[in-house]
Amino acid sequence: MSIPPSRPAPVGAQGKPTLKDPQEIEDFLLYRLFRITHVGLRGTDDMYKRELGISRREWRLLAYLARTPDASLKALAADAGIDVVVASRTVADMHSRGLVDKRRSPGNKRLVCLRLTDDGVQIHGKAKLMAAAYNR
Repeated sequence: MSIPPSRPAPVGAQGKPTLKDPQEIEDFLLYRLFRITHVGLRGTDDMYKRELGISRREWRLLAYLARTPDASLKALAADAGIDVVVASRTVADMHSRGLVDKRRSPGNKRLVCLRLTDDGVQIHGKAKLMAAAYNR
């Protein structure tokens, strides 16, 4: 997905940006934040794919599982702000690649608990260091 070329934000008669009186889409604060976020996320997405072979969504789920081992899929999806169906597909893919382990809860055999495997812990650790460096 490419970012459309940007143009300078329009300015009012006093030469001030028009955030207080937006006229064009580029004048709206939320649109500007979206554009900035998109650029940053695209950079991290490329970095994770190139260096670790994971997506940004996978990194997010790895980070939440590292913090909350034995989480259910529903709890993981809610914590990560991801739709349960999307989280399910992502976890299934990570499970098939040996990053996530699925176990039945001892107290409720219908409930599946998720946990990082040793490989998942290793990838999470590398991704966390890379994210911290990118953040700096």
